[in-house]
Amino acid sequence: MNKWIVTSVLVIGLVTPVLAAEKFFITVDTVGNCSIVHSLPDTGLSAGKEAIGNTGGYDSMDAARKYLEEIRNDETKCKGVVAG
Repeated sequence: MNKWIVTSVLVIGLVTPVLAAEKFFITVDTVGNCSIVHSLPDTGLSAGKEAIGNTGGYDSMDAARKYLEEIRNDETKCKGVVAG
């Protein structure tokens, strides 16, 4: 019985990092330029950037690009787009 408990704890410990998926964020900098930032969980965003749209992050680059295309010409949200 104890063997199974130890094995289960080890498996859960090894699988959990795999479940921590990458995220993509739409950010706006202090000038008003928008960009897509690729980030891993708990690493935070660069100083001076604020997440907009889905602030929890997008699961795919395509989803992030779709939202960026929607706001690209809305100067109240995004004055310009910075690729990078």
